Amino acid sequence: MRILLLLSFVLSLLVSCKSQQKSEGLTENEGIEEITEDELLTGKVLGKRKKKIQYVAVKLVVDENTCMKAYTDEDGLYDFLVNPSKLNENSYFEFVYKGYVKKQVPYSEIAKNGTVRLSTKGNVVTTTDYRLFYEAVRSCKEEL
Repeated sequence: MRILLLLSFVLSLLVSCKSQQKSEGLTENEGIEEITEDELLTGKVLGKRKKKIQYVAVKLVVDENTCMKAYTDEDGLYDFLVNPSKLNENSYFEFVYKGYVKKQVPYSEIAKNGTVRLSTKGNVVTTTDYRLFYEAVRSCKEEL
């Protein structure tokens, strides 16, 4: 038993010395890469009387060459895995569903509060318009 304790003590001492040698050779910030993690951005789409809307086509426009897509589930929920450093002040979301008015919302507003309310008052999206938008967002580049 004593031999086992002594062996574990010596092993931990060796590991400690090795790690200290590695850290002594580095200056501050040397050898450290900037790590930017993706964040899960979630939200909900509501319609009349705060009813959850399913199958809303949601498009995140990052810039003129990049976009991401999602569709709401049966609870009206959507989510995006985004790298905030890739987004800018011109990035925005588009929400499209038949029978409701198409809505554009700046990324900054969605980041604060992911809930969006669609309206039926105004120029509502037709079934054809919805299908065209639905097909167009399928070609969005998912790399962000």
